[in-house]
Amino acid sequence: MFTKKVHDKMIYTRRMSRLAELITPLLDDSHSVLDVGCGDGRIDYLIKKNVNISIRGIDVLVRPDTFIEVQEYDGKMIPYDDDSFDAVTVIDVLHHTDEPEKLIAELVRVANKHIIIKDHIKHGFLSYIKLRAMDYVGNAHYHVRLPYNYWTERQWRDCFAKNGLKIDIKITHLNLYTGLFHLLFDRKLHFIVKLSK
Repeated sequence: MFTKKVHDKMIYTRRMSRLAELITPLLDDSHSVLDVGCGDGRIDYLIKKNVNISIRGIDVLVRPDTFIEVQEYDGKMIPYDDDSFDAVTVIDVLHHTDEPEKLIAELVRVANKHIIIKDHIKHGFLSYIKLRAMDYVGNAHYHVRLPYNYWTERQWRDCFAKNGLKIDIKITHLNLYTGLFHLLFDRKLHFIVKLSK
């Protein structure tokens, strides 16, 4: 498919490397990590190349080829006990769910220390259109659900407060793309947070 070829060549590799680079230092006090909605696990693979850490992956759609072992789950109940992992990561997953609040509650349940979220912020109609375009190009060829469920900054803050989560670190300048893609799709649309319970 044309969109997959363009995405892989111009976006995917840099984005994976950059996210691994940004998330690795946020795991400095974690030994066990669960990546919820890990996709092919490439980000986890890149993180593990630089730090001695145990990372498990779960996803609703297990791809034929993955960089780490991935366990299938139903997208609702995470199949682990309370406080099973030092940290839980969820990278560009919550906007693919119909009920992100419930998944965040599950992240809180299985994380012992931290939750690291990478997702998007909706600032208005134009940002919504850009986010939809990014989502489609990056995910449609994998048959990922696309409900386009983006939150405003206030919705994120309210959900964190409701779940007793404190923001330790927030990153808003991710520089995931280069050239025209950077100008169109980087600014104000992405964030990473490290949250403490």
